[in-house]
Amino acid sequence: MRRSFPPSRPSRVLLSGLALLLLASACGTGEAEPGDTAEDTAVGSTESTGSDLAIAVASFDLAVGEDQRLLTGLLSPDRELLAFGEVTFQLAHLGDEAGGEAELTQAVSASFLPVPGAEPENATDAPRLLSGEQGSGVYAGRVDLDEPGFWGLRVVAETEDGRTLEGSTTFAVQEERQVPGPGDPAPRTSNPTIADAEAGDIEPEAIDSRAGTADGDIPDTHLHDTVIADALDEGRPVVVGITTPVYCASRFCGPQTNVMADLAKTHGETAAFVHLEVWRNFDDQVINEAAAEWILAGPEAQGNEPWFFLVDGDGTITHRWDNVLDLDDFEAALAAL
Repeated sequence: MRRSFPPSRPSRVLLSGLALLLLASACGTGEAEPGDTAEDTAVGSTESTGSDLAIAVASFDLAVGEDQRLLTGLLSPDRELLAFGEVTFQLAHLGDEAGGEAELTQAVSASFLPVPGAEPENATDAPRLLSGEQGSGVYAGRVDLDEPGFWGLRVVAETEDGRTLEGSTTFAVQEERQVPGPGDPAPRTSNPTIADAEAGDIEPEAIDSRAGTADGDIPDTHLHDTVIADALDEGRPVVVGITTPVYCASRFCGPQTNVMADLAKTHGETAAFVHLEVWRNFDDQVINEAAAEWILAGPEAQGNEPWFFLVDGDGTITHRWDNVLDLDDFEAALAAL
């Protein structure tokens, strides 16, 4: 049978194109059963309504390609977070319009990915709803997106208490990615460092927005003492994190910046770790040029955050993680260097 997908609402985007939302890594993929169809739908950075689950598509910069990471945040009508275990993503290509009917062509198992630094406790094997501020996370699955345009997404979850929860929405897929990714040369960024702030050449909060709430002191100084271009000239691998801990819409930036600081202490001999603050001046909506070189690289790039990139000693991006850093994936990628 065929299922209808209502048009999605416009994407929630911050001023200067900084969007909110989440991130994660994935499980195995499979084909949907013949005759299955997609109902309701999910479009990038939008929420569905009127179902068991509200779906927030948390991936940034989705483009045509195989094995694309698709992230979703799942909430109950009471704004409880669905967490743990696995859910099923079912997808259908809708064409140039967000609404309409389409037949499901993929069924993908998606695993829960907690936000590093904000992991929910008391994990269970099956999904369950969490009330209050019990942590954050998304579901991640690997999908094949063979055509641009709008795609319908139906999510089915079998919960710990025996219920079946469903929701649908739509998301947009571009012909080509707008933000640098694996295989692309890393931008040779001459980012400001803590030395520039100490010399009075830049405000401390433009190095790290937390400095504006900490008497002007820049935290995690070891994330702000390396110029990316210099590290690349030296043939050093680089980990680049682009976050705005104070102004992040999803509240994922702060915890993940803290985790990045810890990783830098553990793996600092393997790679240089550099944090780029998104905002040079948040009140005036001025983005740091260093961050813009990465997240506003394409003509249609929206400047979503947070982002994390791994660059090898040849200056080539080997991995990127949008919104939520997958620590297991990151550790494996770093070890492969």
